[in-house]
Amino acid sequence: MSVLVAYASAFGSTAEIAERIASRVRDAVNDVECRPVDDVEAASGYDAVILGSAIHNQEWLPAAVSFVSRFSAELEGMPVWCFSVGMSDGLPQFLRARGAALQQERLAQYLRPQVPLRDHKLFSGVYQAAQMPAMLRGLFRLTGGRFGDLRDWDAIDAWAGEVSAQLAAPPAPGP
Repeated sequence: MSVLVAYASAFGSTAEIAERIASRVRDAVNDVECRPVDDVEAASGYDAVILGSAIHNQEWLPAAVSFVSRFSAELEGMPVWCFSVGMSDGLPQFLRARGAALQQERLAQYLRPQVPLRDHKLFSGVYQAAQMPAMLRGLFRLTGGRFGDLRDWDAIDAWAGEVSAQLAAPPAPGP
């Protein structure tokens, strides 16, 4: 089995998560490639795809959206998992659960009509103060917002383990 882990990353956090997922999937499947979406010329050479993108302004990065559009016909006939990397764990405490739910809903509404997903998982990434305009930075901190590396590697590993188990499982018998 050949698996593609493709990603769109703005500052490197999503790329590091994709590499971590690929390394975990390699424990179950020998042939795993991890590449930026812009470096993928075709999806048809793979048996499964794991696709991830950073979230900016509640949207996947344009390169990831383009990947889905370009390869939707190829992805339609294979198992596909997606992950998104946002900042929900950096939001003020009173907004975290709702922010994560809104991101998950919005992305799932976009992705599911385009590609039949096995699963979509939302992770938090690295959010630096310099990524936010100075005026908002102070307000963000005053309301309890957090900056820093908010990645939950245990959750990432657990999800990659679930995907790996599904990839390693024998196919279900046909009708």
